[in-house]
Amino acid sequence: MGTGTHTGSENANQSSDKLLQILECLARQRLPIRLQDLSTQVGMSQSTVLRYLNALQCSNYIYQEEATSRYALTWKICRLSENLNSHLGLRSITAPFITDLVNQLNLGVCLVIEQDFECVYLDCVDTAATFQHTLQRIGKRAPMHATGSGKVLLSQYPQAMLMEFLSSHALTKYTDFTIVTQDKLMEELEQVRQTKIGIDDQECELGLRCVSSPLYHYSGSAIAALSVFGDVSALTRDRIDREIVPMLQKVTTTISERLGYEQN
Repeated sequence: MGTGTHTGSENANQSSDKLLQILECLARQRLPIRLQDLSTQVGMSQSTVLRYLNALQCSNYIYQEEATSRYALTWKICRLSENLNSHLGLRSITAPFITDLVNQLNLGVCLVIEQDFECVYLDCVDTAATFQHTLQRIGKRAPMHATGSGKVLLSQYPQAMLMEFLSSHALTKYTDFTIVTQDKLMEELEQVRQTKIGIDDQECELGLRCVSSPLYHYSGSAIAALSVFGDVSALTRDRIDREIVPMLQKVTTTISERLGYEQN
């Protein structure tokens, strides 16, 4: 009886050791890794490693790239450690998706976070058609009430934080389309909460339209927004509804999963 219990404990310890070895090896990788390379690095058979990878993937601790079949950690691992530089890590995860969206839509795409009640552009990739707008925005801050990304991030604020924003920030008018009253902004934010889409319809810059969707991470909070932007002639209402919103939401859902987000 005692011997069986001891053997069971040893097997459990060995399984835990193998799992930790695989996690630590994945954490050391700068890029997603192939199964065979991971197997070599941890000194286990591919079948053994694959069994652990499948379990980790089911729990959303890792993901597998569809195009390359390589494996990498999601941000869910950050529940166990807060040592990840989130903004740097966020850019590295979103970069290929941004490039793909630009190529498929022939429109500009930006990655935006909130800082001190303002939008800050972490990344921006443009096309020839949107280049002039990108030069005006990249590396700069933008008002939250007049941008698609800002509306997305504002819509996620707790009520007390939203009231703090409204009491400390004037709703400055940038164009004739800018929302300048609290009632109108609150109405707009409620719509954004329901649709998970924020639209800037020439509210920050005449001739420019922007469509934004939130990025969630393992805490369940929206930590950034991904925005598609371009001239109003290229972002018609019909194209926004038919093509851009479905594509953008598919991408932000995938990115959020890689940030460790799990939908309830």
